[in-house]
Amino acid sequence: MSPRDTRARANRSPVGHARVFAAWLAVATVSGLFAGGCASGGVQGYAETLWREDMGRITQGTLEDGFDKMVRKYALQVDRQEEAARDLYYETAWTTRDLYAVEETQGVTNARNRIVIRGRRLEAGVFRFSWELQNQVTTMDTPEWHANVIPPEVVEEYRPIYSDLMLEVRTGVRR
Repeated sequence: MSPRDTRARANRSPVGHARVFAAWLAVATVSGLFAGGCASGGVQGYAETLWREDMGRITQGTLEDGFDKMVRKYALQVDRQEEAARDLYYETAWTTRDLYAVEETQGVTNARNRIVIRGRRLEAGVFRFSWELQNQVTTMDTPEWHANVIPPEVVEEYRPIYSDLMLEVRTGVRR
């Protein structure tokens, strides 16, 4: 065995492998935590580009009654309404809005939002619904519409719509 082979074998100690594996495991774990946290949004909160709320267990009719009232009250346009095997989907049209100071400093040139409500059937007529407020912008660098961090002011602007919808849903459940 040559001296070079002996050195190479000495450099492949189990301690070296353990350190490499530990570093790889740490990176994989941290990446998984960040990816999981951003994608799920939790029960409520912002996942940077959207505001998501879990609306709870609601019947389809109760949700649709409340949604129709919100569409009329806030002059929203419904862009899509779909029913698949176990899923319900409601989407308003994109609404352009004025820019906020934080967006102007980021080079945002246009901004828009839309509401998406998704339902997943739990049992006959009962769904678990979620609310999403999505945010898109154009910038000087990227003139196509793309998702962007949602300013807290936008969440506050849409909070009355969400609150009124939830009030209608809770009232509808008691009827």
